[in-house]
Amino acid sequence: MGIKNLTEAEEKEFYRLVEKMNGEETDKDVKVKKPEIGTRYFYLDSVGDIVNAVWDDTEYDNARWDLGNVFLTEKEIVFAIEKRKVEVELERYAKEHNDPTLEASYFILYDEYNEELDYDMLADCRPQGAVVFASKQLVFDAIESIGRDRIIKYIFGGG
Repeated sequence: MGIKNLTEAEEKEFYRLVEKMNGEETDKDVKVKKPEIGTRYFYLDSVGDIVNAVWDDTEYDNARWDLGNVFLTEKEIVFAIEKRKVEVELERYAKEHNDPTLEASYFILYDEYNEELDYDMLADCRPQGAVVFASKQLVFDAIESIGRDRIIKYIFGGG
């Protein structure tokens, strides 16, 4: 019995837990972390303009962070803006065209293998974040109206 009986992953986790127990745990394995003080970042203001700021760990910086409104590159924020526009267009299309007596839930799926949009139907539940349509025809009408390529790129990160 001893540490040699552990797999490499178990041994790594063991040492991480010992560091944590001793108050020495680092955040080197954290995949999402706040910017370091002095880092330039971008955020979207209340009228949709891109603003840049320097992270000082202020109340405003942290409020933007909590809302997901901190982007380290201009490319990231431009993508996020376009993604939000497509989300809003889908939501508005559904609200405008759905029958108020929604009996079934149809929503858009992305088939990564074939790089195609499709639909699925659930009678009494829906996936988190999905826009619900009253029929499969409305799904395809929304795709045509908003744009297949935009939906694939900005909603599903494909293409």
